[in-house]
Amino acid sequence: MGKILLISMPSFSRTRLIEQQTGEFFYTELFKRSAWPLSILPIESYIKKSNPDLSVEIVDLNRTFLKKINSSEDYKSVLKEVANNYTEFFTEEIVGICKREQIDIIGLSALFDISLSTLLLVAEEVRKAAPNVLIVAGGYPCTNLAADIIAHNPAIDAICLGEGEIPFAELVNAVDKWEYIDASPYFVTKKHNGTTKGFIRDINDIPYLNYDSYIAKYGNEVIREYADIIGHSEGHSEGHSEDHSKGAFGGAEGVVMTSRGCPFRCTFCAAHSIHGHDMRYLSIERVKAEIDYWIDNYNVATIAIIDDHFLGDVDRAIEIVDYICGRGIRVFFANMLSLVSVTREFVDCLVRNRIKDVYFALESGSVRVLKQIMHKPIALSRADEVFAMFRGTGIFVKIALLVGFPDETPEDINEALRYLRKAEYHWATISNLIPISGSEIYRRIIGDSGAEYEIDKSNFFETARYANPETLEYMLGDIKYTMNLDLNFVHNPHMRMGEHRLAAGLFEAILRRYPNHAFAHYYLAKCLDKLGEDGMEHYREFCNLKDNSEMWGKYAAHFGLE
Repeated sequence: MGKILLISMPSFSRTRLIEQQTGEFFYTELFKRSAWPLSILPIESYIKKSNPDLSVEIVDLNRTFLKKINSSEDYKSVLKEVANNYTEFFTEEIVGICKREQIDIIGLSALFDISLSTLLLVAEEVRKAAPNVLIVAGGYPCTNLAADIIAHNPAIDAICLGEGEIPFAELVNAVDKWEYIDASPYFVTKKHNGTTKGFIRDINDIPYLNYDSYIAKYGNEVIREYADIIGHSEGHSEGHSEDHSKGAFGGAEGVVMTSRGCPFRCTFCAAHSIHGHDMRYLSIERVKAEIDYWIDNYNVATIAIIDDHFLGDVDRAIEIVDYICGRGIRVFFANMLSLVSVTREFVDCLVRNRIKDVYFALESGSVRVLKQIMHKPIALSRADEVFAMFRGTGIFVKIALLVGFPDETPEDINEALRYLRKAEYHWATISNLIPISGSEIYRRIIGDSGAEYEIDKSNFFETARYANPETLEYMLGDIKYTMNLDLNFVHNPHMRMGEHRLAAGLFEAILRRYPNHAFAHYYLAKCLDKLGEDGMEHYREFCNLKDNSEMWGKYAAHFGLE
């Protein structure tokens, strides 16, 4: 048979690129730290296990975009250029391959809802260039919106449901591939509704991923760390997304996904729609072999662990962390950890391995929101227990919060703030709710109510679109940012714990990135006063910004800053 082409979509849309041309660039949105195409690399390895001579090529449009960004010092001009030539930019390479070579199957993968519009665009352009090629789409949004996509997008022949390894293996081995997809339970087509999601029970059956070929194609920069690649700031020009975050270490970074699945049933999450609720683990031997691969072949300085629920087996997690650090390199938890699973032994492991920071998914400080709205399996008393375990360790504890639920009231916000103003973490990052396809929240907001959902704009950075209007008004029209100022500045954890030198360092770091951040100036001045140093310059800058900016004037008045 001819070649199989597997294509990973960018993690943004043209709409978002156009919006990004004002203010500062949201690299955290447009290019994720762990941007490896781990939806299609396993498919490539799995289908070649029984067909070693099969010709498979991977095209990663995230890397295409990143290469373009890195080619210029003026990233804003690149944004404009790509946005204005979006179709050509993201389809030129793929169409060229289709015209030069015999392509039998094209697999299009979208990891995020916001990637879907680009996937549909690529499918249309490929169909023009290769009318007879079999085009299959997969990933979270495709699985969860399969019927609608098939009904309204004639360029796509089939949607692969769930995990793609087994369905694709059966497809490439089928004698009549068109007949197969119209009969397989794993695919939705115009003639047939799939009934079963692909699900590989033993993920150890997936051979080692072909990172070598991927790196050879895109260059060694793909293993350089996030902050090492990207020198531009993140967030709005007025500081709406400031995040001091500890930052990358520099050097090369390998990536390991040691498990699939998550047992929790949070209403805002859709991870289960692909990987299910049951945990499936790579063997410890396999994990260690993958770690050795990165160290021995690419001399990485860091291993990024990108499991959805790394602490599903805490003893196993400890063994993995000990092994990584025992080989003389650092570990980075690319996804948030669960507070539910933390043990004293895990904290001791982080301490002895000199882990500098951790990031936990708390999501809210309101008992009602956690239990009744989010269905999070966490009690605030448990969060306090975990925070206490980190007391005195020197480990920086960051928490994630999610706001903007339709039934989240001003009373819920006040309850959350009362708790969060006292809890012993060090920094909070706040995101706005988006109804991810496949989540319970999506069904409630979009499916049941028929609310408008602009999938091309789905992101965590804007004003909450689905928030209770009373809550939105109560929080000055921007729940996320008002809470950010409240928790990270007005009630800064380091300051309330008497750690003014540490707090001053954070505010100084913010001002290096956002020199016009009024609250950073104000609270840096407060810290310097406590330390017996002169903060008057920063007080003056605060007053200047407050008096000349409607936004800062509003927030200064709200919090009573003089």
